[in-house]
Amino acid sequence: MKQVPDKIRAGFTLVELVLVVAVLAILVSIAIPRIGWGAMGKVQAETAARQFSDYLKLARSLAITHASSNSSGYKVVLSESHAFYSIINVKTSATVKGPVEIPQGVVCSGNSTFQFTPLGQLQGGSTLTLQFSKSGDTAVVSVTPVGRITVQ
Repeated sequence: MKQVPDKIRAGFTLVELVLVVAVLAILVSIAIPRIGWGAMGKVQAETAARQFSDYLKLARSLAITHASSNSSGYKVVLSESHAFYSIINVKTSATVKGPVEIPQGVVCSGNSTFQFTPLGQLQGGSTLTLQFSKSGDTAVVSVTPVGRITVQ
C-alpha cells in the first residue's frame, strides 16, 4: 500500500490570526484619537462660522421680504461677551430668532452688529468681519456693503 505524503502546511493557525488582530487593534486605538482631535478645532470653528452666516442670511432675507412694512431692516447682534447672538427687528427692537449660543471653546472676535437695510445692503457701507477660532484654527465670516456673505 502506498502512503500519501502529509499535506504541506499552508495558512495560519487561529492563534496566530487572533494575535495579529489584537496587535492591530491596540495600534489603531492609540493612533485614531491622536489623528481625530487635531482636526476638531477647525471643524468646530467652521461649523460656528457657517451657522452664524446662516443667521446673517436669514436677517438679510427678512429685511428684503418685509421691506414694505419695515423700513429700518433687521440686524444680527452679538452679546457683549460674544457668547450669544440673535436676530433683531430694528423697527420694533423685538428678538425675531435666538439667542444662539456659540459653542464652548470657540472664541469670537470682530464686529458685533450686522444690520441689513430693506434692500439687503449692509448698514454703514463698509465690510464687516467676525472671526471664529479654536485651537489655533480660524474661520472668518465677511459681509460686504452690498450684503454678500462669505465664510473662509
